[in-house]
Amino acid sequence: MPNLVNNLLYEHLTRDIKSMGSCLVLSFDKLTVADDERLRKKFRGAGFRYRVVKNRLAVKAFQSTLGVDLGEAFTGKCGIVFAKEERAIAAAKLVKETITAALAKSKIKFAPLTITGGVIERQAIVGKAAQSIADMPDRNTVRAQLLGVMSAPMRGLAVALNAVAGGTARCINAKVEKGGGA
Repeated sequence: MPNLVNNLLYEHLTRDIKSMGSCLVLSFDKLTVADDERLRKKFRGAGFRYRVVKNRLAVKAFQSTLGVDLGEAFTGKCGIVFAKEERAIAAAKLVKETITAALAKSKIKFAPLTITGGVIERQAIVGKAAQSIADMPDRNTVRAQLLGVMSAPMRGLAVALNAVAGGTARCINAKVEKGGGA
C-alpha cells in the first residue's frame, strides 16, 4: 500500500514540476498550524500553489523531471510553492514579509519558516543563495533597468542637441532685444 501511495504522490509531483515556471522550497520545522493556515491563505490569494512534500520523493522528482539536484534544500519538514514563470521571486518576498511580521509580532527569536531552495528559469538555487531569492529583481524590473540604461545615452544626446538649439535661439533673441537687428 505505501508504494502505491508514494507512486501516486510522485506522479502528482512530477506533473506539478512539469507545469510550473518556478518554485520555492520552504522548511517549516517550527511553524504552528495556525500560522500554516494563514500562510496557505496568503499563497492562494497571491495565485501560488503550496504543497507539503516527502523530501525523498521531491528530490527524485526534480532530478528526473528537470535534471536539477535540490537534495540540499530538502531537510526537515518541507513544502514547495509552485509559481508561474519567475513568480517564485514574488513568493519569496511574501515569505520574507510573513517572517518579518511573525518575528515582530511575537517574542520568538527564530524564524518559523525558511527558504532553503528554489528553481527559477530551470536553474536550481540552494544554500545561502536561496535566502537571497527575495532580493532578486523580477523580470519586469530587470527590463525597466535595461531600458533605462539603454535610453540614458540617447536622452543625454537629445538634451545636448536641445541645449545647442536653445542657446542659439536665446543668443539671437538677446541680439534682437539689444537692437542689433536680425
